[in-house]
Amino acid sequence: MRTSNSLPATVRGRLAAGLAPWLAGIAPLMSLAHLLLEAGFNFLPVTYALLIPRLGLSYGQIGTMVLFMTIAGTVTQPLFGWLSDRGDPRLIVVASLMWGGALMGLVGFMPTYGWLVALVVLAALGSAAFHPPAAALSALTEAGNRGRAMSLFSVGGNLGAALSPLLVGLALSAGGLGATAVLIPLSLMTGLLMARRLRGIGAPRFRGAGGDAPAAAGSAAALAAIVVVVGARSYFQQALMTYLPEWLRGNGQSLAVAGAALTLFMVAVSTGSLFGGTLSDRFGRLPIIGVSLVLMMGGHWVLLHTVGAPQMAAVLLIGLMIGASFPVTIVLAQEAWPRSLGFASAMVMGLGWLPAGLGAWVVGRIADGSTLTDGLRSLTLAPLVGLAAAGVFMVVKRGRWARQGAFSRRDSL
Repeated sequence: MRTSNSLPATVRGRLAAGLAPWLAGIAPLMSLAHLLLEAGFNFLPVTYALLIPRLGLSYGQIGTMVLFMTIAGTVTQPLFGWLSDRGDPRLIVVASLMWGGALMGLVGFMPTYGWLVALVVLAALGSAAFHPPAAALSALTEAGNRGRAMSLFSVGGNLGAALSPLLVGLALSAGGLGATAVLIPLSLMTGLLMARRLRGIGAPRFRGAGGDAPAAAGSAAALAAIVVVVGARSYFQQALMTYLPEWLRGNGQSLAVAGAALTLFMVAVSTGSLFGGTLSDRFGRLPIIGVSLVLMMGGHWVLLHTVGAPQMAAVLLIGLMIGASFPVTIVLAQEAWPRSLGFASAMVMGLGWLPAGLGAWVVGRIADGSTLTDGLRSLTLAPLVGLAAAGVFMVVKRGRWARQGAFSRRDSL
């Protein structure tokens, strides 16, 4: 009896020890909040089949609306990051969850295209307000676990984005466009529950004291370099996601295979984001960034030059590498700009995603003038730009460390 009882206790102990780092700090709560936010924001493409006949929309109008929504959700993030560094980030997280979800719940009731555009742009401000303080709150853990915490935060958002079209699509099938209203009570209840959970956490402040001028200049240059890394990755990712199914179909694959490839890619991105930050805690941030960009290029070459199983393996590899780099770049930005964690997070999650639409546009223009294969080949330049920016980051950080060492020696004299 004693032996049979000790094994489960040992297993439970090992399981608890393994899960403990993942459950430390506020990251699990912010991961759940991230999941709920993205679940309420990423269903819009599912509604197009119903909105187009009801409002008489053209594809151009839909594209314009998405562009405005993207701009509102990205370029405003640094402002919200600045506000979260100077105010209570808990309040911004709760308010943004309630604001964004409640507005998206009204999508099915908009009478005209103009009202719809105004609504989704205002809702995108809620998403923009959420991400900087939520990422900064997730970073409130030991430095050795910060990558893991950001991985947990990232995977929550990826899962929410993946589940959103499925769950809201089922609701639309049952109740029509009016079914979007279900998001209103859900978002309000989510915000209230989140407020209760965050109430027991002391109000953190992310704005630190400024350092000397050389260190400040080095921090700004390092942060800018990381923004370029993220921009190169988002350029590559969005363009590949946009055209991968059509390219596979044009090369003889069935629609089912093309759809499965895109699903595989999105699942791989989520999986990579779960483990990338954890690996960076062990092996370093820049090595993970460098390896991920190199393997992205290798996987892209295999994708364009093979068929069948090797091609799907390439899709899997590219998705894993894109996802693995996502939490690492957020942590690098926070470490480069520790005086304002919210602002640093906003720079990479906001401005870093601006080139995403540009990538899809450039590849499309090349494809119109030549072939889609030529358009996709051009994406090889994006990881090279990312590697160059990562090199700049490394040089800037080494220079800053050298200056700090010189200052320490001077002070000791």
